[in-house]
Amino acid sequence: MNKVLPISKQQHWIIRVQNGENFRNSKFPFWGVKRGSGGSIKTIVNKIQKGDILWFLTSKSYGGKFIAMAEYTCYYDRDDEPLIPIHTYSNIEQGWNGDGLWSIQIHYKNLYNTDKQNIEAVIQCGGIILEYETFKDKNLPDLKKHYNMFKYYSQTIL
Repeated sequence: MNKVLPISKQQHWIIRVQNGENFRNSKFPFWGVKRGSGGSIKTIVNKIQKGDILWFLTSKSYGGKFIAMAEYTCYYDRDDEPLIPIHTYSNIEQGWNGDGLWSIQIHYKNLYNTDKQNIEAVIQCGGIILEYETFKDKNLPDLKKHYNMFKYYSQTIL
């Protein structure tokens, strides 16, 4: 008798990308965030599961809109590779301006450019990575519906 595996519930996550310039300049399919005090951001990233959907949001001062979405694959921490970086890249290698300590590198695949759709959002929270379910009823667009439409009508750019 075949075992039926439980179907995992695909979660949607919102990741802030400031003005979006470094995100757009990325040479490799990952986004970097700081660890946070006491590794608090890494704790949140550990909750993201392979296959979850990542939405990249510019700050309110830069339009407050979702500029891309992608499917999460994994993350690497620069601090876990202090001597020889095997899985991580420097800011220069990634094409990012600035010397920020973006040590948590969140990898993705199937990137979609959502910039032209003007999917706007303003979230009153200081967090960098947010679980969509927590904020979906606070005047946010239906990201799950947008995701399904993009998957149906669009092609990935990566």
